[in-house]
Amino acid sequence: MSGAVLAQDRELQAAIPLMEDCLRHSVRRLRTRMLTRSGTDTPVRVVQTRLCTVSELLDDPDSVDIQAWSGFYVERGSVSGFAAVDGTLLERLTARLFGDPTPPQEQRPSRPATDVELRVASRMCEELFGAVESFWPARPAPRMQARPAVGNRHGVVDNSLGTAIVAATFECGPEEEPMGRILLAIPVVLLRGVVGMVDLPTTRTAARRGGNYERLLGCEVELVVELTRLTASLGALRSLRIGDTLPLGSVGEARGLVNGRPSFAGDPGACDGVRCFRVSRRVVGIPANP
Repeated sequence: MSGAVLAQDRELQAAIPLMEDCLRHSVRRLRTRMLTRSGTDTPVRVVQTRLCTVSELLDDPDSVDIQAWSGFYVERGSVSGFAAVDGTLLERLTARLFGDPTPPQEQRPSRPATDVELRVASRMCEELFGAVESFWPARPAPRMQARPAVGNRHGVVDNSLGTAIVAATFECGPEEEPMGRILLAIPVVLLRGVVGMVDLPTTRTAARRGGNYERLLGCEVELVVELTRLTASLGALRSLRIGDTLPLGSVGEARGLVNGRPSFAGDPGACDGVRCFRVSRRVVGIPANP
């Protein structure tokens, strides 16, 4: 089956917009994960989504120059797909993690991926699979079991030659100076039946309550992580001097306030030198109005 034949499949064509919406939400989560790990905000955007075969994709001269790739397997049956990362992006991300300010060469020499780069690729692909699973347009979502990344490009061909896929290309970094690309290949068999499984009643309920909620997701709200709260008299506060201490009680759960309302509970801490707040549970729904 060729890409031209796939493009004429009405069921797949109807599912593509749903997958594009899923991918847009997924890259937002991937961007957050990259910020947490490197301490630097790295934009991620979807630049192309198309129906094709793996062989057509790998023969495309404009496709990602695969330096490392990670396969995933779905619990039901032997369906498999993969994600691939190009070498320039791996170099730049690894340099950020280790605080190396030297940018990689523009003409990057061909070489095998290092063990560190393979670990970085494994984590990125695993987080991408998890994000796609979380925002899958229908329930139940396919359970994507990630495999460690490897540097042998030929393994993609050996395992997936001729497989019909949805190929999504993500570009990382500022648009004026991109850092590199990630490629995601999802077998089209996973899209069969997705259109009929979408939760239409939920969509209609959201429309009755005030239109398309997705339009509000880009709005900015204030998120404050509150470690603790202390009640004290005005007199005690006025008498505070340099060196005085305030007893804050035992170390416990922190609260995340959205527009002043408690919305999340979790644990404060640090990860890769960046202060973090790990969400453990949702307290109430996020307020839609400021």
